[in-house]
Amino acid sequence: MDIIFILCSPARQENVGAAARAMKTMGIGELRLVQPLCDHLGERALATAHGSRDILESAKLFSSLEEAKSDLSLLIGTAAKKRNIREDRHPLEDLPGILLSKQSILLKVGVVFGGEESGLSNREIDFCDLLSTIPMRRKYPSLNLGQAVMTYAFVLSRVTLDPHKKTQMQPTDDELRIVRDKALQVLADVHLPEENIIHRRIMERLMLLGVDDMHLFHSFCKFYLKKYHGRIK
Repeated sequence: MDIIFILCSPARQENVGAAARAMKTMGIGELRLVQPLCDHLGERALATAHGSRDILESAKLFSSLEEAKSDLSLLIGTAAKKRNIREDRHPLEDLPGILLSKQSILLKVGVVFGGEESGLSNREIDFCDLLSTIPMRRKYPSLNLGQAVMTYAFVLSRVTLDPHKKTQMQPTDDELRIVRDKALQVLADVHLPEENIIHRRIMERLMLLGVDDMHLFHSFCKFYLKKYHGRIK
């Protein structure tokens, strides 16, 4: 399982550099930037990164979050406040358990952070499969971008740096993405629009299924697609 950090519209070089340093320290090797508002290879970014220049130099740039997430099995959004009644926000400390329970079916997991001023937009949140948050005594002032990335990197080091992880067979296919696509097909067939709260909740809960339940749903979808679409993939 590869964990990838994505920064949307970061505006300060120091925060990008601090993010790279936190990632390198905690075993997260890939950084993606969506419409950055600063030079991620600028002097202040490189100075703050200190020993993590390779993370910045290999960072991939994207024009949209939709493009940046196209090859990911799962996208986890970070949000300091709840904006919509339909959202479930999982405490940060729960994420390692959620990811490790699915490590046999996850290839790439993205964790996306919003810009310094207002965080993720509602449109960007809609692209996320799960939402998470850092429990805080007060909502404001919230952590800045560099601090938030460091906190997530530290907690997720239970996944990236766990010395007791068992070696497992690598998945031959990106099963979670396939299951998600099949679920979207089923929901489209019953004409449940994406903007409907039920649609969002079904897809969100699907991402939390255990591996055995995921395999069961996967098997159901094979029968469904064969009967109604004449295909099994």
